[in-house]
Amino acid sequence: MATELIKIDEVKSILSSFPDIIGKNTNSVKKCNEAGQALLDTIEGEGMNETIDQAAADYLKKVNVTLKNMDERRKPITQIFDRIRSFFTSQEKQIDPKDVSTIPGKLVAKRNDYAKFKYEEEQKRKKAAEQKARVDSEKASYQQAIENNLLSYFNQYLSSKISELQNIFTGLTYANFDREVIGITIFQTDYPKTHFDKFVGDSATYYISLDTKKEIRQNVLQGKYEEYAQLYKTKLSSIRQDLIDRIPSKRKELAELEQLRISNAEEAARAERQRKQREAEETAKQMEEIKRQEEAAKQETAMRAQQSSIGSLFGAAAASIAPPPTNAKVKEKIAVLHQQGFIEIFQMWWINEGQSLPIEELEKIFKKMITYCEKQANSKEQKHIESQFIRYEADVKAK
Repeated sequence: MATELIKIDEVKSILSSFPDIIGKNTNSVKKCNEAGQALLDTIEGEGMNETIDQAAADYLKKVNVTLKNMDERRKPITQIFDRIRSFFTSQEKQIDPKDVSTIPGKLVAKRNDYAKFKYEEEQKRKKAAEQKARVDSEKASYQQAIENNLLSYFNQYLSSKISELQNIFTGLTYANFDREVIGITIFQTDYPKTHFDKFVGDSATYYISLDTKKEIRQNVLQGKYEEYAQLYKTKLSSIRQDLIDRIPSKRKELAELEQLRISNAEEAARAERQRKQREAEETAKQMEEIKRQEEAAKQETAMRAQQSSIGSLFGAAAASIAPPPTNAKVKEKIAVLHQQGFIEIFQMWWINEGQSLPIEELEKIFKKMITYCEKQANSKEQKHIESQFIRYEADVKAK
């Protein structure tokens, strides 16, 4: 292949003429500059006029002829050097790893494909771990919300029934005692299943499906009616029994108040107010106790939810700090999907770098666009940019 591209005898023959060509070209440059300097000296002394301008034009024509002759003389030598350089670069190109058509380049492509595969698999694993963590966390949060909503729903009903029972006791008077006191003794202490079944409390979610929510809800409700029914019965039975035990003293107290009312209505009214305030405070204490127990239960539920999501949170954290794939260098590259994208790229570059560059550097960067605008200015329509930041200057050259 080497002998086909470069013939040694041809190289020797061409290079043997090198000293003669150097000498001729050097002499041409010397004479050309001497003649040109003579013209410059004349212009310095006499100034420009039509005769000297014509002489300069004739001189420049001869310069172009000289350049052409110099080029023809050196071409054989420079061409052989180009051929030699081309020979060596063509050899190097055959094993250039950057060229995908070469064997090394194909191996590089295979490694890049494999590195990309491993990177994409790692990204899938991270996303899956993060998604699982979000789902697990939301499951725990949703379960906590349903448990809290259900507890509040039950406690509101329990509190209303306690208030109803207490109000019967507080509302006893000397006149209605025998009729109303029966309401206490027969007050129902069984939690109605119909009330429990009407619970519809829910909570908004983003990651878990409707089927998952339904399953969680069923698990929360499982056995809760029996638990709440027992609590309901225990609490109301205790309060009802306490009130039943106080019925004799209540009867006596009301009889004394009735006697006092006959003898001293004002004092009786004061005593009645004190009685109602005392009984209201007792009711309030019972409500406070129910509220305290509810808050304690909610804190316990929150603790369980937090504990159940700790594992998924650790998993998500581990996924986010996982090392990159072995032997892979990952860089993000921009793929512009629409012409508008170039405007956004320019804005980012201009804000962060472009506006701080000197004019000379910006002229190099925007050379193609400046050339286009100059072409528009020199067209038949002569389109110009009207701006205080741009000035058009005439570039005058002799023909």
